[in-house]
Amino acid sequence: MKLLMQLSEMQHFTPNEQSIASYILSQRERMLHCTIQELAQVTYTSHSAINRLTRKLGMTGYKEFIITLAREFQQSTQNGSNHVDANYPFGVGESPLQVAAEIADLMKETISKNAAILDDGLLTQTALLLHQADRIFIYALGDSQIRAKSFQNKLIKINKYAIIATELSEWAHHTLNVTSSDCAMFLTYHGKSLNYMKAARHFKREGIPFVTITAKPQSELAKWSTLCLQVANDEEKFTKIGTFSSQIALEYVLNVLFSCIYNMDYAKNKQTATESLQKFAMSDMMNDI
Repeated sequence: MKLLMQLSEMQHFTPNEQSIASYILSQRERMLHCTIQELAQVTYTSHSAINRLTRKLGMTGYKEFIITLAREFQQSTQNGSNHVDANYPFGVGESPLQVAAEIADLMKETISKNAAILDDGLLTQTALLLHQADRIFIYALGDSQIRAKSFQNKLIKINKYAIIATELSEWAHHTLNVTSSDCAMFLTYHGKSLNYMKAARHFKREGIPFVTITAKPQSELAKWSTLCLQVANDEEKFTKIGTFSSQIALEYVLNVLFSCIYNMDYAKNKQTATESLQKFAMSDMMNDI
């Protein structure tokens, strides 16, 4: 799936090339019968722009590009007859129950795919790094910050404190307060935030460990990381209904990490949770007297 992956990642694409790639990925069936003239017309580009893109993708021209594209489309269909499109998991006019079934299939497929790419050694190292850290500073924006909040909430219950560094736009101040006994974590599907890169440079310079969870393990941020956990790259940046698959993937990996951290001190963490509940129950009783 090399060609489809290149089109999806859009690395070093011009705005015109991004427009062409987005159309190709969102109109798969139509593309197999699309001439270069028609593609130029619907994407408001030119023959030369399309030819430049095909050469950038390693093709000799549009004809070879279409043949390779058709082969990869066929392979992706054969690899999963029940495959749900992460960008458009449901169609126009479908009933609520049909939509519900397809979202359920997408969630199951996403979790299965991400479970398959997890590495035992890397997962162990990441959980251990977070377990041993005095504090965990999490960098996450938008929908990913919601996942970060959920992870933070779970950690608090076992007396492990995490700070959302990007909350209230205070990331720069938090970055300067992270020490080598702490750990930072970046939750970013595409890994292209300039602010994250600034923070990462500082961490590298100061010898501060940091983890990146991303769909782009080839990004500079991922390469600089102490450890990097990859999530499946199923969503296209410019053509999707919502961040269904990416957020399911992040939530799953964070839940796995929390469970691994919990498991490292299972008895102690279970006792901590029980004692906390008992203390609050006693406090409520005293207030009632």
